[in-house]
Amino acid sequence: MATKNYKWFFDLAENLLTKDVTNDYTATVKTLLPKTVENLADDIVKETANNRETVISIITLYDKKIIDLVCQGNTVNTGSTLYAPALPGSFVGTSGTVDPAKHKAYVNINPSAAFRKELERVQPVFSGNVLDSGGARIGLVTDSATGRTDGFMTPGNTIDITGTKIRSLNADGSGIGSIKFVNAETEAVAATITSTSINEPKRIILVVPANLAEGTYRLEVETYYSNTSTLLKSPRTLIYTPLYIGEVPNSGGGGEEERPGEL
Repeated sequence: MATKNYKWFFDLAENLLTKDVTNDYTATVKTLLPKTVENLADDIVKETANNRETVISIITLYDKKIIDLVCQGNTVNTGSTLYAPALPGSFVGTSGTVDPAKHKAYVNINPSAAFRKELERVQPVFSGNVLDSGGARIGLVTDSATGRTDGFMTPGNTIDITGTKIRSLNADGSGIGSIKFVNAETEAVAATITSTSINEPKRIILVVPANLAEGTYRLEVETYYSNTSTLLKSPRTLIYTPLYIGEVPNSGGGGEEERPGEL
């Protein structure tokens, strides 16, 4: 059987934690599609004779059982992941007094030995793109109709986008720049936004197109904005993903996805 190899393409971004070092950068991996339980089931069905609904049901039960066992205080070691209960935060003295604001149940999640072995087959490849974010980022997208912040969007209603230096401007400082929704699976531009009700450095409010079909999307905000008196020489594109029209997939309890970024 042929050895399977992988490639991870990455951009470089300035390391903001080492402000005194001017030539220090960190890698930002250019992730592909956000995969869900349904996607996993589809792949398994293609490779086996199992029924899709049965596979989804088993995976869902599997996830629920892991959550239950860890919450009971067990460690769980699967073929890919080790789950271990943890209680972060320091204690004052030896009384063991719990401060509910500081001592919250937590789970350490680490790749298994087999997972780490497979990671050795990943080849990092530099995309050639060096990001210059200048601190600009989209921090959160809230669906105004429901108040949800899990990526759900209501077609025909507004979303409230908050962050830093996100005001969308053209090269001459006019109007709004380019704001669009990109289909995460096809990479096709699904909708281009031509107006906003608020377009400020820390907040953008826009209407989600009513005809946006069910699916997974990436929000891209292109702007020349730098500060109130300065425009960039070339545009930066801020991204936020994943966003959803329709049901928000169950990620299976693997933790929060990394959302904000820049192209």
